[in-house]
Amino acid sequence: MRPSFNHRPVNGHFEDPCLYVRIPWERRVILFDLGDISHLSPSELYRVTDVFVTHTHMDHFIGFDTLLRTVLRRRLPLTIYGPWSITARVNAKLRGYTWNLIRQYPAVIHVCAFSGNRLSRSLFRAENGFRREDDGREDCEGTLLEDPMFKVRAVRLDHDIPCLAYSLEENFHINIHKDRLLKMGLPVGPWLTEFKKAVRESRPGERVITVGDKAYDLGQLSGIALITKGQKISYATDVAMSDRNEAKLVSLIAGSDVFYCEAYFLERDRERALERSHLTARTCGRLAKEAAVKKLVITHISPKYSDCPETVIGEAMTAFAGE
Repeated sequence: MRPSFNHRPVNGHFEDPCLYVRIPWERRVILFDLGDISHLSPSELYRVTDVFVTHTHMDHFIGFDTLLRTVLRRRLPLTIYGPWSITARVNAKLRGYTWNLIRQYPAVIHVCAFSGNRLSRSLFRAENGFRREDDGREDCEGTLLEDPMFKVRAVRLDHDIPCLAYSLEENFHINIHKDRLLKMGLPVGPWLTEFKKAVRESRPGERVITVGDKAYDLGQLSGIALITKGQKISYATDVAMSDRNEAKLVSLIAGSDVFYCEAYFLERDRERALERSHLTARTCGRLAKEAAVKKLVITHISPKYSDCPETVIGEAMTAFAGE
């Protein structure tokens, strides 16, 4: 089964957090956090359509300028999601430059600020000198992006400031029965991408798929598709240890195929973790186990453990295993 999401951390354990998610069928990239993204190529950055920022501490947001410079001449809009302060932070970034020579550029930035129960939308256009244009508010219980293929949900947590955690969940996964394909005399080819998109967006009979010189409606082709549970990826970092935070996080990440999470301090430094509003490795592993996560990936570790990252990862994985 080919996964719908290809994902990996952009940087190492001691570098800025950023998760790269590529959606091959759509030639689309989503980023979770926007720290140092210099390791990504211009072609990878050019495909970024959505960025989900946990909070705007420097190590989670300094990549904004790099991404902006890459997509400045692109017609496809860029959408940035984040906590309630994200609109003011993007506005401040954009106001730091002079834009008198870009009125003909097509760049558009949508910013969506999430408070925990409301989503506020704003717009920044190159043709308007990237001046802020507010675009309304709506009630929102956590689903920030709903696509025919997937949805992204968020919960508001505490890091001494509001900080978001995210889950990316495929609505369902479509596998192709190649034996049935062959029985129908149908070739493997690009038309299958169109077919999968049509299944996600339409009901049988509403869409016609052309294969070679023949036209089929979705009902005729439905037998080649096997619908299974979709992937779920979750991401959390810079989370204070509290009962409220932990309950909300476990609910969000429940059943994830992969959970990317910080393990900033060792349990022996728990008091420091409480002071700095971070998770310990043991807490990280315990929460992943409580949420029945299939795989835990450690991302954000304090530089104080630069000589022993395996100790931090080991502590998290021991707790994840329930030992």
